[in-house]
Amino acid sequence: MPDPLSPGPLTTKVAETLVPVVPTQVIDDLGAIAVTYDLPDFVVGGLGLIAILCYHGLSIALIYPWFERRSRLLLHRHAYWRVEFLFYFSIFLLTLTHIGEIVIWALMTFALGLIPNFRDAVTFCGSTYTTVGFSTDLMPAGWKMMNMIIALSGMFAFAWTTGIVMLMIKVFHLAQHARITGIDPNLSSAYLDSLR
Repeated sequence: MPDPLSPGPLTTKVAETLVPVVPTQVIDDLGAIAVTYDLPDFVVGGLGLIAILCYHGLSIALIYPWFERRSRLLLHRHAYWRVEFLFYFSIFLLTLTHIGEIVIWALMTFALGLIPNFRDAVTFCGSTYTTVGFSTDLMPAGWKMMNMIIALSGMFAFAWTTGIVMLMIKVFHLAQHARITGIDPNLSSAYLDSLR
């Protein structure tokens, strides 16, 4: 585990990169600041948060428009049960997105040597991302802020997913209602209003 009282490998690599242009005293001061204020923790955690939100946004940008196009086409064809199945499959894809985000965090913590066992990294990051907290805190001293950043990424991602699911569930309910009652949702003004 990294020693919180000395610069870690990340800080050392940054220092080595700066040597030709920055005086040695400034580099030593940067190392002290990084250790004292958990700078690598904030930087790596912030970059991880940005990566997770970009990945989540890209996933939603692929899943939701696909669901929207397919469900409208299926509603028009009166294939209501297929709209319901499409909704469930889209929920499954959104779940896979969240699992992918947990794996990304686990890969980061494992690659940095913060958690030496990948399986433990997945369990810990999953516990933290979902804010369940069933796993013990495996992060070394000096990297505790990462726990909160992982939890924040999960909260943002779940809120975003919830918003998308609320949009998708309107079409799901229309298809379910049409299948049960036999009323064509294409002729309903409520149907047209719900898609605006």
